[in-house]
Amino acid sequence: MDAALSLIKNLSKSKKILILVFVDIILLFICWLIFGPPFSILLAGGFNIDLFDVVLQNYLNYLVPCLLVFIYFHKSGFYRTSIRFSDSRDSISRSLKGSFVFGITWGVVYFFQYEIIRNGYIFTVFVKSILLAFTFYGSLQISRDLARLLINSDKKTSQGKPVLIYGAGSAGIELYHSIKNNININIIGFFDDSKSLNGSEINNVTIYGKSKHIKRLSEEYKDLEIYLAIPSLSVSERRSVISDLEKYKIAVRSIPALHEIVADQKKMAEMQDLSIDDILPRARIKHSLVSFSGFSIMVTGAGGSIGSEVVRQILFSNPKKIILFEISEINLYLIRSEIEAIKKLHDFHTEIVGILGDVKDYNRVKQIILNHQVDTIYHAAAYKHVPIVEYYENISEGIKNNVFGTKVICDVARELLVNKVVVISTDKAVRPTNIMGASKRIAEMIVQSADEQSTNTKYCMVRFGNVINSSGSVIPLFRKQINEGGPITITHKEVTRYFMTISEASSLVIQAGEYADGGDVFILDMGEQVRIKDLAEKLVYLSGRNIKHSEDGEGIQIKEVGLRPGEKLYEELLISGAEVKTPNTKIFKSIEKHPSKDTLETIIKNLQTFIISNDVPKIKKILKEHVEGFKEATD
Repeated sequence: MDAALSLIKNLSKSKKILILVFVDIILLFICWLIFGPPFSILLAGGFNIDLFDVVLQNYLNYLVPCLLVFIYFHKSGFYRTSIRFSDSRDSISRSLKGSFVFGITWGVVYFFQYEIIRNGYIFTVFVKSILLAFTFYGSLQISRDLARLLINSDKKTSQGKPVLIYGAGSAGIELYHSIKNNININIIGFFDDSKSLNGSEINNVTIYGKSKHIKRLSEEYKDLEIYLAIPSLSVSERRSVISDLEKYKIAVRSIPALHEIVADQKKMAEMQDLSIDDILPRARIKHSLVSFSGFSIMVTGAGGSIGSEVVRQILFSNPKKIILFEISEINLYLIRSEIEAIKKLHDFHTEIVGILGDVKDYNRVKQIILNHQVDTIYHAAAYKHVPIVEYYENISEGIKNNVFGTKVICDVARELLVNKVVVISTDKAVRPTNIMGASKRIAEMIVQSADEQSTNTKYCMVRFGNVINSSGSVIPLFRKQINEGGPITITHKEVTRYFMTISEASSLVIQAGEYADGGDVFILDMGEQVRIKDLAEKLVYLSGRNIKHSEDGEGIQIKEVGLRPGEKLYEELLISGAEVKTPNTKIFKSIEKHPSKDTLETIIKNLQTFIISNDVPKIKKILKEHVEGFKEATD
């Protein structure tokens, strides 16, 4: 038996189709023989008539319907459907239609074989046609079911990864049908807290409904994973479910959100890691498009994490032109290629211009702004990685880029009467403990001072904390470390950080620019600070692992490696503590002082002098004297 099955499996596709056709011909003949004219005639003659003669007399009402059925099956692609998926909706529909082609065609041919029609004969033939159609349909389905049983007889599903589908609604059932034939997955059940479903079954798969069932299954199956099939739940409801599952230390994965499925961006069976919305206690921010119709927008650092997302969102606001200004050739290539693809997909008419250049180059920046008649500048170009800028030999370059790059943008914008300049800042500029933060605070002062000196250009800056999945973000780092078996490295168990997605931060940056009166310091409401150790533990538990508390223990170790140079335990967003509301509850203004024009010019002049000679101690001295609260972590 096993040898025969193995032989059939190794046959070419065309030979397998020939076998199916042959089986269906036999089934058609048997159905016709028993439920068609032959058996009726034999029964009426008391089985004294020769069967072969009966078949010869009625062969046309078998051959004609049979021929038409196989023409339909061929045209409809019925035989292109794999046996494994022959219970799909399309395959069932084709089987049913083909069966009715056979039954109705038989009735028509049989009807016209007789010249004299008795009363009630038409109705009898019609009923018999329907009966024959359903008989053949049933035979087709039984043959396919038997074939699937034989083909799958050697599969040991218990060896696959144990999976519990969370949700027995339409999404859960669709997910079940999508993955049930995957030999690497063993679906052990559904979970649904609906009382009406508890204890029921779907295709012999049990529906569980109590928390104790999850606990029992997690003990029985060591590598159990839960697939969340609840795409219609709100973010808060999903977070509540995931929080409940965390205590079981079971790996949790999720199907895409409902809007992604509706938009055909993802498939139901395309499982994905939990999003940050599922894990962190934060309210989701709604995007709001700002109209840039007819505007020419320039984005510096257009290939970076924030700059690239600002570009994507601006594109959907219908600007006349977007200038992508980037010092990295590869980053410029990537963002320009992506934006051109989005533009083509949505049939946008915005002109996309990719330009290589350095924000510190005054003449280059002036030439670009002049050539393209720039209306608004989003200045996202910056060196932002604290440990890199903190390194002794990088300090001068960090300040040149962050301070003097910002000054060039502000000066050129004022000279060429640009309408608005929006500068991306950071929470690390507030009472900084590192050079990067201090350099960004000096950049903020330059923006504030530039606005005082300008009557035509509005300047503002937007200050916010960590963005998730940006370069250097801890989330992808932790996931990578978990996948590698650990340890997860954190700098300090008490470190806390704000978190916001790149998309949300960029949306609020664009919206904040619309509220600018000039010299504004905008702060984004990033919700509660999250303890990094708590985040690491949550990611471990939701990946189905344990926390390793000793060298001899099992699981993922969380290891403290000490604060990096210039790193804070917690971040701040306000310097003065004063704030003013805006029309958007997620954006507010900070009222903060800044040095006078003359003082700032002296600071910049001295920084230029000491940068040329790379006199780091004197550079640090200037920063400590003029940046409020600046104190290096090593001080």
